[in-house]
Amino acid sequence: MAGGPPKTGLTSLRTKIFYGLGSIAFGVKDNGFQTILLLFYNQVIHLPGQLVGLAIAIAFVFDAMIDPVIGQFSDNLRTRWGRRHPLMYAAALPVAISYLLLWNPPHWSQGAIFLYLLVVAIVVRTFISFYEIPSSALVPEFTQDYDQRTSFMSFRVFFAWYGGMTMFALAFTVFLVPDASHKVGQLNETGYSHYGFTAAIVIFAAIIISAMGTHRFIPQFRKPPLRRLSLGQYFREIVSTLSNRAFLILMCAAFFSNLATGLVFALDIYLKTYFWELSNVQIFILALSTFLSVAFAFAIALPISRRFGKRNGAILFFSIGLA
Repeated sequence: MAGGPPKTGLTSLRTKIFYGLGSIAFGVKDNGFQTILLLFYNQVIHLPGQLVGLAIAIAFVFDAMIDPVIGQFSDNLRTRWGRRHPLMYAAALPVAISYLLLWNPPHWSQGAIFLYLLVVAIVVRTFISFYEIPSSALVPEFTQDYDQRTSFMSFRVFFAWYGGMTMFALAFTVFLVPDASHKVGQLNETGYSHYGFTAAIVIFAAIIISAMGTHRFIPQFRKPPLRRLSLGQYFREIVSTLSNRAFLILMCAAFFSNLATGLVFALDIYLKTYFWELSNVQIFILALSTFLSVAFAFAIALPISRRFGKRNGAILFFSIGLA
């Protein structure tokens, strides 16, 4: 009786599916930023590549700075809907609208378009963080079990990859197709507009469905003591976190990993379009390999984690992949 009612359903398959569905929003955003955003603004909107890259880089750095602030805010938020869900619900519409705007830029001067891309990219990344960070923080609320946490994160990563790659597949089979004015589908400006509209709907739906699907568990989540911190205390705690050696090593590894991934994805579409001169359908067919690899990774993640541990398992398979 002292422990309160049992926490039922927190680790069920249904819960994991609802939880994982929300990461589709992040996957769609991330895939768009990594694969076709540079090509779109450079080759279709005709903004120099270095300016497009600069805008994306500035938005990335701003995102890295604002994320700890969002995390601190969420940790100390107290509402009848808990600490996480209010931010998750609030992010849905703004991130969807801003992502739609990203793919429908006005026909302004070069300098104005650069500022437009910069501002909208920052807004998109900020609002997706208002969903992604509180949502990620739900895992320890659902379970303290090591293997169950791995299972939750497997669902999260699986849906993120499949959501992003599904939109990528739709882009090259439905939206970025050749027409009378564009022999190369990847240069079809109207297709990007339609892609942006569809992606915005998917992002909004994924966030709302996931938030509503996990909403009933709010009363069972942990309620730590309320901490009233000044702005200075907020930033001192952030600095303290950033001073942790293990955390810094992890962040540096993540930085270089994301840098490499971003370069590969961004240049890959240029190579396929201009070097290999592949059609939109051929690019789609090559993308199918990612669907297979993600499904395989999802299937083996939990067994590998149980056998080797998360860290050693990640090191082992990263080394195999690098080789």
